[in-house]
Amino acid sequence: MYDDLLIEIGLEELPAKNLEKLSLAFSNGVKTALKRNSVNFNNIEVFATPRRLAVVVQSLASKAADREIIIWGPPKHIAFDDACKPTQAAKAFAKKNDIKISQISELIENDGNQEKLCLRELRIGAYTPDLLEDLIRQVLFEIPLEKRMRWGYLREEFIRPVRWAVVLYGSKTLNIEIMGIISSNTTRGHRFLAPDTILISSVATYEEQLLNGFVIGRFGRRKEIIKEGADKLAQEIGGKAVLTDQLLNEVSALNEWPVPLIGSFDKDYLKIPHEILISVMQQHQKYFHVIGADGDLMPYFITVANLISKAPKQVSEGNERVIKSRLADAKFFYENDLNQTLQKWRKKLSNIVFQSEVGSLLQKTERVASLCKAFAVYTGANPSLAHRAGQLCKSDLVSDVVGEFDELQGVMGYYYALNDQEDPLVAKAISAYYLPKFSGDKIPTCPIAITLAIADRLDTLVAIFGVGLQPTGSKDPFALRRASLGLIRIIIEGGIDMELEKSIEVAANKLSLHGNNISKESKELVLTYILDRLNAYYKEKGFNPKSYKSVAALKLTNLYDIDLRTKAMEKFRLKADSVKLISANKRVNNILTKNVCNDTSINVNYFVTDKEKLLFHTIRKVKPTVNQKVNLRCYNDALEKLIPLHLPLDDFFENVMVISDDNLVRNNRLALMNELQELFLKVADISLMTS
Repeated sequence: MYDDLLIEIGLEELPAKNLEKLSLAFSNGVKTALKRNSVNFNNIEVFATPRRLAVVVQSLASKAADREIIIWGPPKHIAFDDACKPTQAAKAFAKKNDIKISQISELIENDGNQEKLCLRELRIGAYTPDLLEDLIRQVLFEIPLEKRMRWGYLREEFIRPVRWAVVLYGSKTLNIEIMGIISSNTTRGHRFLAPDTILISSVATYEEQLLNGFVIGRFGRRKEIIKEGADKLAQEIGGKAVLTDQLLNEVSALNEWPVPLIGSFDKDYLKIPHEILISVMQQHQKYFHVIGADGDLMPYFITVANLISKAPKQVSEGNERVIKSRLADAKFFYENDLNQTLQKWRKKLSNIVFQSEVGSLLQKTERVASLCKAFAVYTGANPSLAHRAGQLCKSDLVSDVVGEFDELQGVMGYYYALNDQEDPLVAKAISAYYLPKFSGDKIPTCPIAITLAIADRLDTLVAIFGVGLQPTGSKDPFALRRASLGLIRIIIEGGIDMELEKSIEVAANKLSLHGNNISKESKELVLTYILDRLNAYYKEKGFNPKSYKSVAALKLTNLYDIDLRTKAMEKFRLKADSVKLISANKRVNNILTKNVCNDTSINVNYFVTDKEKLLFHTIRKVKPTVNQKVNLRCYNDALEKLIPLHLPLDDFFENVMVISDDNLVRNNRLALMNELQELFLKVADISLMTS
């Protein structure tokens, strides 16, 4: 027998930024728990509003499937003595599993390796309603939450207090305890539009009854309504609503019955940087801004009301009054900031601690500026402009605007630098060096910004590792993972040809000037940490892990060069003949691992067979071209030249015994293998590409 199941957990208002993630965790938890208990079902529908998490499990079996449980006991030779009588081990197994000792000899089976005592039991599946109380409790407990809270007399914890619960199986109400609440068939509609309780008659009518109570239960549907409404309102004024995924998700999580409305503000505010206006609208007011056909900001915004108002114009006017005061404050902050300079603000950085053992932000800017000058040779940046950008890169942190809107750090530095008549390239670098801010974000393209981005991230990594505060587990207070991944992307995608190990050494030397002596171990940890992040980088790119692993074996520290090699290996592994060369390479490695080659010089007079002579001459013929291609970093071409080597090498292995009884011949052949291995290792350790 199958029927639909509804589980609804009613709560106080949930954190808007977490609602979608919470609802998915809840539904996935239910799915996992049902499978764990062998309860069959068809599909799970997800519902999530500011005041509820709910799922509808379609075609849920009324009973868990019967399962055969296999319990293995001791091996036969331990369970029975030489006279075939049960030993103490067999008796203990029988007692533990409630088996008569007279039946023990009938329970012998082979587990694939040896004969053992084996008990097979048929566990009859429990009725689904009987499983639900423990199942729901476990699902709620297992939802990953950053913060939990208690309420009332309960010791149980959750993200918000549970205020009601609904559990229906078909049309049958199940009364079970969920965090101090006995479930029923009573839910609640919109807090203002339908404040009375709603009696759910069956699972099939749940969504419709929510709609009648002015609650749109599906998160995705609310997003569609907001997007459609915002687009329509913006089009009516000749504009386009800008709906970022993050803000759209957050606004959808704030409303149960979303109604988009349009408002406006004084166009005089458009004279201040548009980023400030957008930040006020998005971060403070949760409004969507509107742009014109030319892409410029328009003096309009779209807000979303959580109800149907009898006077929507008054609602819009109320929002206009609120944003007017917000924009007036922002304008005041900005104009007040223009009376200062980045250079003056820079002095105030001495009062801001970067890290207690490392020093102030002022000291950090001094180190970063010095690093910018040193790294400019790799990026093609103007050294003096890069140095100036490093000096001023943190100054806007003490401005009034950034104090109010911290997400504008760097952006405001750009505007203030232009106001101070700094070089436009310096201004651009101060803004762009924060990139990339998140996974998939663009990287800086200006050489000065690239230089500054590398210098700042490398200084942070070396400084924090130097005082022993490297990330552990999920804790990463200085965002070193993001810094290292950003560093990797900037260097690789920007084509920056620099040795990471040497650059870490330079950064450590700058820190030593401020009294922070970075140990050799700390520098090695930084290098290892960054190189380890390359695994994640290539995984996200969809590369085979072995492509990078084969390059990593060479212990290189030039990220740009590593990337060229890894891409070449990724391409190489897809070639038809690559498998043969990889296999032959593996065989060469195995021989040299088991046999020490003390003398790597090759004497042609010790060649006995034509096969080894042919292999030797082929290697010597290919070697100059391979070396040339490697020196030019044409790694694809180098690998192409290596592929034909598998033919004489296969022939050699087929007809020649490397480990000859004659020591001179054996050592000469080992030297030949050694030269071949060195050639293979010019690009990567190809042997690691084996499956």
